[in-house]
Amino acid sequence: MGRFRRGLFRKGKRYSGIWLAALVGVGFALLVIFLVDGALRPAITTLAGVKTENRVTAMLNQAVEDTMAQEGVAYADLVTLEKDGQGRISLLTVDSVKLNSLRIKILDQLLKQVEGLGSQELGIRLGSLTGFATASGWGPVLPVQVVAAAAPRAEFSNRFTAQGINQTLHQINLDVEVEVTLLIPGGQTNTTVSAQVCVAETLLVGEVPDSYLELPGWNS
Repeated sequence: MGRFRRGLFRKGKRYSGIWLAALVGVGFALLVIFLVDGALRPAITTLAGVKTENRVTAMLNQAVEDTMAQEGVAYADLVTLEKDGQGRISLLTVDSVKLNSLRIKILDQLLKQVEGLGSQELGIRLGSLTGFATASGWGPVLPVQVVAAAAPRAEFSNRFTAQGINQTLHQINLDVEVEVTLLIPGGQTNTTVSAQVCVAETLLVGEVPDSYLELPGWNS
């Protein structure tokens, strides 16, 4: 009986040692994961934000190009120039109805594309986190995906740029801001993407008035 009890004691002691080693191993693994997450998460968040901004900007450009082509709209359809008796530009007016229609269609297309972004476009190669350019394309892909995107905010703005003697480039730009929630390894992160794209432009010949007609939602 004493030998049997001693055997049970040794077995119990051995199992206790195994459980203790397992607990220590799990604790060490969790510590490593915590330290790695703390070290890599900022880099992953930054890279995910940059990739998202680049993709959304490219999508905005494509949405503008597609919408303008589908609607058959050019600069002359959006802007009316009035000249005085000497042929100088005296007034510049913009068709706000057409612009707002274009804005709605562009933003609708943009939102659909942004919500469809996934790891194929936003995934980050593990080698990109090393900081070495030669390793940026190496390793497995860490998944990054859009889980929510708020309706984009947008407004038009003017830009006049001197191009030479009595020549001015007039651009109608669309300034867009999109709030995006990204699912990254370890949790979620929010990022705001700001982008600007030219909707229409033309070269104005002659003097351009210092003032022009401004419309609601229109910045100069």
